[in-house]
Amino acid sequence: MTMPHISQLLAESTALSMDKAFDIDLAQVTDVDTATISLLFEWLRTAHAHKSKLTFSNFPENLVSLATLYGVLELLPQTTHTQVSH
Repeated sequence: MTMPHISQLLAESTALSMDKAFDIDLAQVTDVDTATISLLFEWLRTAHAHKSKLTFSNFPENLVSLATLYGVLELLPQTTHTQVSH
C-alpha cells in the first residue's frame, strides 16, 4: 500500500458498497508510506459520508510505527494492532 498503488486501491474501493459497519484487515500489508496513512483517512472520510462505521485490524508494525511518528495512530479506529516495542 504505497504511493504507486494508492490510486488503484482508491479507485477499486469506491466501487465497494458500504455496510453500516465494516473492518479492513491490514494483515497482508507489508509495504507502507505516508500515502498509506492518507488512504486510510480517505476511507474513513468516505465511510463517514455514508454513515458507516469503519475500523481497521491487524496493523503491521511498520504502519503502527509510521502512524505513531506522525501522531495519528489514535485517530485510526482499530479492532487490533501490533504494539511497537521500544
